Amino acid sequence: MAFLGMRGSGDWVTDQRPKNWREGILHLYPNGMAPLTAILSKMKEEKVDDPEFNWWTKGLAAQRGTVTNVYTDVLSTAYTTGGVAGNTLYVNISTEATCKEFRVGHQVLLRNSANYLDDTNAKVTAVVLNGTSSYVVVTLLEDDPTTTGIADCNTILVIGNINAEGAAMPNAIAYDPTKYYNYTQIFRTPLSITRTARMTRLRTGDAYKEAKREALELHSIEMEKSFLWGVPTEGTGSNGKPERTTGGLVYNIVNNGGEVSDFTTQTDFTDVTWLDSGEEWLDTELEVIFRYGAQDKLAFCGSGVLLQINKLVKEYGNYEFTPKTKSYGIQVVEWHTPFGMINLMTHPLFSFETTNRNTMIIFEPKELTYRYITDTTFYPDPDKQNTGRGRIDGTDEEFLTECGLEFHHP
Repeated sequence: MAFLGMRGSGDWVTDQRPKNWREGILHLYPNGMAPLTAILSKMKEEKVDDPEFNWWTKGLAAQRGTVTNVYTDVLSTAYTTGGVAGNTLYVNISTEATCKEFRVGHQVLLRNSANYLDDTNAKVTAVVLNGTSSYVVVTLLEDDPTTTGIADCNTILVIGNINAEGAAMPNAIAYDPTKYYNYTQIFRTPLSITRTARMTRLRTGDAYKEAKREALELHSIEMEKSFLWGVPTEGTGSNGKPERTTGGLVYNIVNNGGEVSDFTTQTDFTDVTWLDSGEEWLDTELEVIFRYGAQDKLAFCGSGVLLQINKLVKEYGNYEFTPKTKSYGIQVVEWHTPFGMINLMTHPLFSFETTNRNTMIIFEPKELTYRYITDTTFYPDPDKQNTGRGRIDGTDEEFLTECGLEFHHP
């Protein structure tokens, strides 16, 4: 079975050749220096015809509002006590945009988040939009459970809709998607070798083949770093032509609503050791991460992350680690948590760099789309066979890719 949304059967068929250079990276280096670049070769991809590309996403409607106050008339006399089924109340909602999520016929719950015993069912009979003075008119479906509970209401939730037999169709509510953008970035990795060097016999093997292998590896590594840490920019290069960079995973998580946390700077965990409070911190963050999306995620991490989590496992034994080989030879450690499973993959670029060694990035590969103008292409030297006096005494070639990433639901 394919791993986390990757295309294909999850294995290389006998005599199957990779279809592009990026699949070649996955074939040759499934656990190498650029695992994200390699994994993307088996994920969704789409060719674009402009260096700026856009996409739209839409999350699940909240269908809730923050209540400013509850009144017995039009925002004048505050409710205090004694509400019974059939009473009409006016619920002031903090913003007009939120008020638009309610319509006539909605069944709502008036809630005091400090005491769920105050929960009261009601039916929306009117919606009035007027900035911060927006409100919904409701008819109580039950008595105030604690006689004064509705007075403490601070939240209103849609829990259904109520319709009479033979009634007309109610008004529709539509939700607008959110627009995101990114740029394609031009990645170029040249290789250069003199004619003499190509003809020289080396104990370390063919110099040209090694230069080509190294160029492809460096090309994938530098793409990988941009896919992780890049930011979207558009400017002008030194030649006066447009120059762009693509936004990476970290930028998307930080700027588009993802969860970001650092144990060493969390105010709730000052003056405590990792062994004392690391497990509590992890549980707090994991609960947030797994509120949305799949219950099976991928994490790139440095070796320091595995070391510290393993210390908690040895101390408390509350987590389960299971080494596994997944699709296409990708090796991960399955981390079973109370909230879901994380496939931990030690990323060489994280472990190699001391400042990234204790970093972990958690995401869902199926929410990434590789967008490209030119997929990874090798441009050979057209002058190899040139015998004219203008040719150089050597070979100049390069790998070139112009691409970026599309991120859904950070």
